[in-house]
Amino acid sequence: MSKEYKDSNRYDDSIGKQDKAEYAPELTADSRFYRKEKRKDSSNVSIMGYLAIFASIVSLFTYPVTFGVIGIILGVISIYSGAKTLGYWAVGIGIVTSVGSLFFRVALFSYMFSMFYR
Repeated sequence: MSKEYKDSNRYDDSIGKQDKAEYAPELTADSRFYRKEKRKDSSNVSIMGYLAIFASIVSLFTYPVTFGVIGIILGVISIYSGAKTLGYWAVGIGIVTSVGSLFFRVALFSYMFSMFYR
């Protein structure tokens, strides 16, 4: 951007008809100065995730609404703690078993009542 101004009081950003470019080094610290934070409670996080999965799987076989809701709650806690995969699976299984069992009960009761009231 070599510009020559007719007015001599104006600033000219060129040096001898060549553009002046500004170069600056990076002003950040090297990677050796960064410390990676490790979770101290990583085993507690995975234990919470496994408990959530266990509760959701137990809900497939017995007390689906109770253990399904427990699995959902523990799954959400484990998602926010850091065990995302285990938490998402626990929430998914818990929702499927809880909602599925409620629909199954409604269908079963409606079938039973329809047998008596024909």
